[in-house]
Amino acid sequence: MHSNFITPPDFVDDDLHTVTVVDATVDEVELLANMCKVSPNVYNIYLYRTEMNELTWLDQSIARSAAVIVGNTVAELDFLYKLANTYYYGDATYLTPATKVNSVLDYFGLQNQTK
Repeated sequence: MHSNFITPPDFVDDDLHTVTVVDATVDEVELLANMCKVSPNVYNIYLYRTEMNELTWLDQSIARSAAVIVGNTVAELDFLYKLANTYYYGDATYLTPATKVNSVLDYFGLQNQTK
C-alpha cells in the first residue's frame, strides 16, 4: 500500500492516517514523499498552498485530518494556529494551542515514536 498526496478539488475516503500540510515548499513535499517511500506507515496527505485560494476545500481537508502542519505564516490562515491539532514550523513562535516543530517531517517522527 502507498501514501496518497491529495490536492484540490479531490478527497479520499478511507481509514488511513490523514494530515493536511499547508504551504510546504516543493523541497519539503519531496522530503515528505521520500519519507513515505520508506515509512512502514501509510498516509493521506492533503497539500494546500495559500495561492490556491480554496478555503472551503482546506476546511474540509482539515475536518478529515488528525493534524494540520503549517509551513508559513499567512495572515488569512491565522485561524490554523488556534487549532490544538496544528503543528507549525518556521521562524515565528506563537502563544497558541498549536505545537511548534522544527520541520514538516517532525510530526511524522512524533507519530512513529508513539506507536
